[in-house]
Amino acid sequence: MKREVLVGGAAGLTALGGMAGWALLGVGLLGLGGAAAPAAVALAVGGSVELGERVTGSISLLPLGVSLVGAVLLTIVLTNWQRVAGAVAVFAAGLVVLPFLPAGQFDVGPPFGAIPWLVAVVGVRVAMWRLPWVRRVALVLVGTAGAAMATGVVVSFTGGAKMLGTMLLAAPNLLAVALTRGVGVPWELAGPNLPLPTIETGGLGPLEQPLWPLAVLATAVVVLIAVFARWHAPWVTALCWAAMAWLGGAQLSLRAGPFPISLGLTGDVLIATGVGLAAGSVACLLVAGARQWQIQRA
Repeated sequence: MKREVLVGGAAGLTALGGMAGWALLGVGLLGLGGAAAPAAVALAVGGSVELGERVTGSISLLPLGVSLVGAVLLTIVLTNWQRVAGAVAVFAAGLVVLPFLPAGQFDVGPPFGAIPWLVAVVGVRVAMWRLPWVRRVALVLVGTAGAAMATGVVVSFTGGAKMLGTMLLAAPNLLAVALTRGVGVPWELAGPNLPLPTIETGGLGPLEQPLWPLAVLATAVVVLIAVFARWHAPWVTALCWAAMAWLGGAQLSLRAGPFPISLGLTGDVLIATGVGLAAGSVACLLVAGARQWQIQRA
């Protein structure tokens, strides 16, 4: 039992190290400086980050590239409750230390937002023990996000360091926007048209793309979910699309003297839930019909 707890603790430590390294690489390429890495890790688990000194404000964003690295490294060896306990204890201890690390121009708040992140990540991993279809659906989603990151990295070799940094940190965010837009979820870019030199997506910005390739991509992912989740597909797709609309956006609130500025990219979570439910239902019926046709032919 002690050995299993230590294995879990090693997984928690590896996850923290992997997230820190990935965040350090991303913010370094964006030109934010290595000191911003703790802020990126905090945001990746749902924490809060404030801006200080001459410009004050807050950032609400999950750099899902860092989140994905942490979730995979944290859960890959969690095959029993002893390992879960060790991993959660070490990971939580690391997050408690996070606000006390120097973060450059950012102030990292207490990591209370990490509690639902940990519950969700570990909850999915535990469900994978008993429900093979959960494991397969998770592999579809994580694999698609990984492919998006790999594609972004490859394309970034012609787009410069800032584009590479953006893809390392936020390629899954761009994928979330693409998949939800592909089934008709509206996204709103609010705020003044200010230049943001650290954000560079090249030609991969999903708001700049026509809808038909995004619809093809979304259809492929929904069908794969239906193949593995079967009759669970409608509610699973609704939940996934709602989560993507909620987590894939960003909000930046600034105040320079008496002048407040708010920038944001938001998706409609309610519409995402509805169209996810409809798309999952249609895909579920189509996959069931195809299976029945195959049985009759055999």
